[in-house]
Amino acid sequence: MQSNVPQFLRRCFLSTLVYVVTVWCVVWLLKHPLLDADTSVRAVVALLPMLPITYVVRLLLQHVMSGDEMQQRIDLEAIAVAGIVVSLGTLTLSLLMIAGVFHTTGRQAMAWVFPALWIAYGFARAWAARRYQ
Repeated sequence: MQSNVPQFLRRCFLSTLVYVVTVWCVVWLLKHPLLDADTSVRAVVALLPMLPITYVVRLLLQHVMSGDEMQQRIDLEAIAVAGIVVSLGTLTLSLLMIAGVFHTTGRQAMAWVFPALWIAYGFARAWAARRYQ
């Protein structure tokens, strides 16, 4: 499995780059040329970033499933820790929003849940991997 890691990382990086560029393009399209477009057209355009990110998720699942039992255990722990950290973070943020400490919309906060989960997974995976060295 180790020989596939550079290829896996390269594919993830390129797909994530495509995702970021797609999001920027979609946001620009929805705010400018498609501002008054039909709802169905806006919905299709808004969902375009799902294509590259779904590919990244598929790559990650293939990578996890191709690992040995130890690697799968590390990934399971990382996913659990990331889920707990992001859940506690979103709960904390929502309580602070209710208290008036933060002023943001649910739409803005929701946009960061998925990236926060991936970032937390990366840190949690590094932490879990160090535990088994």
